[in-house]
Amino acid sequence: MHCLRCLPCMPCVMENTMKRFLVLTVAALLATLTLSAQAADKAVAAALASAAAKLAADAKFDKARELCFKALANDEDCPEALFELGKIYERDGKTTAAGEFYVRAAREFGAGEAANPAFASKRMDAETRIKKLNPYAARFTAALADYTTELNAITKKSSDNFTLEEACDRADLLKLKAQLPPDKAPKFERPSVAVAPAKKTPEDDMTRMINRVARNTAPVTNVPPDIERVLKAAGWTTITGTWKKKAENVYEVTDGKLETPKINGAIQVILHKGGSGSLKAMVRNSQEEYLGSFSSYGSGYGYILEGSSAKLFTPSGGYSNNKFYSYMEREDPLPEAAPKNMVTVTVEEGKIDYFLNGVKKKSVNYQIAKSGPFIIQVEGTLTIEAPQAKGQ
Repeated sequence: MHCLRCLPCMPCVMENTMKRFLVLTVAALLATLTLSAQAADKAVAAALASAAAKLAADAKFDKARELCFKALANDEDCPEALFELGKIYERDGKTTAAGEFYVRAAREFGAGEAANPAFASKRMDAETRIKKLNPYAARFTAALADYTTELNAITKKSSDNFTLEEACDRADLLKLKAQLPPDKAPKFERPSVAVAPAKKTPEDDMTRMINRVARNTAPVTNVPPDIERVLKAAGWTTITGTWKKKAENVYEVTDGKLETPKINGAIQVILHKGGSGSLKAMVRNSQEEYLGSFSSYGSGYGYILEGSSAKLFTPSGGYSNNKFYSYMEREDPLPEAAPKNMVTVTVEEGKIDYFLNGVKKKSVNYQIAKSGPFIIQVEGTLTIEAPQAKGQ
C-alpha cells in the first residue's frame, strides 16, 4: 500500500493529463488540416485537367495548356494534366517535351492504380505514346524491368541488411520505382536499421513547416561587423540571418542568406556535416513564380543540399515563348564518409556548369533569363565555409 505522500495530488494529475491531451489534439488537428489541404489541391488539379481535356477536344489548345499548368500549380504530380500536356506538345511537333510529360504521366498513373483502377488503362495509353515517340523507350524499360527482376530475386534469397542496402542504393540511383509501373517495380525495402540517415517523418515535415512560418513572421538578423566585412569582401552585398564565427572563414548560420545582384560568374560554398536544415546555392535566382511549396521546382539554377543528398536544379521548359524555369532534374547522394561537401555553380550567358566536390556533374546551355541575383541560403542551422560569389 502506498503512502498518500508518495502519490501526486489529484489537481497535478489532472493538469498534466490536460496538457498532454491539448498537445495531442493540436498535433492531430494540424495533421488533419495538412492532409485536407493536400486532398483539396489534388481535387482542384484533377478538375482543371478535366476542363483542359475538354478544351483540347474543341481545338482550344492554348487555353487547355494554360489550365494544365494551373493544375500542376495545385498538384505538381497531377497525372491527367501531365498526360494532356504530352498530347498538346506532341500535336505541336515538340516530341522531346511531349515525351517528358508522357513519362511523368505514366509514372503517376502507375502510382495511383491501387486507388483508381481507371488509371491502369491511362498508364498503358501513355506508355504506348512514349514508344511511338521513341522506339528505344520500350527496350530501355524492358532492360530496367529485367534488372529489377534480378534484384528482387537476389533480395528474396539474401535478405540481410547489407544486401538490402546495396539493392536499395542501386534502385535509388536508377530511380527504378519512378521508371517502372508498380507490378514491375522493386519489391524490397531498405532495412529498418539502415546505414543511411533516417527518413523524414510527417512530424519532421510539420515541425519544419511551423518553424518556417515562425521565421518568416519574425526574421532575425545578427551579423557581427568582422563577419560582415569578410563576406562582403567575398562578393556578397546583402547578408541576413544569425552568423557565428567558428574558425577562419567558417560560420554557424541560422536562417541566413547571402545575396548579390550578379548575372554572370560563379558561386561556391562548403557545407560541413551535421546541423539541421537545408543549404541552397543558386544563380539567376528569379523563378519565384514557379517555386511555391513544390519541392520539384526551384527559385534558380544550382543545388539544394539537405541530409545526405544534393538536389540539382536545371533549366526546363522553353516550349512557350522560349521561357525556361527551374526544375529538379535529379537527386545525387552525398558521400557518407565525407566530413564536408563543396558545391560550385558557374554561369556565363546561358551556359551553366554544376560541380559537386570538384567534379563536374552537369553542363547545360539554354537561353535562360538574364535576371535574378546569386544566392546562398540556409534554412535551419548549419555550418558553412568560404561562401564566395565572383563575376558581374
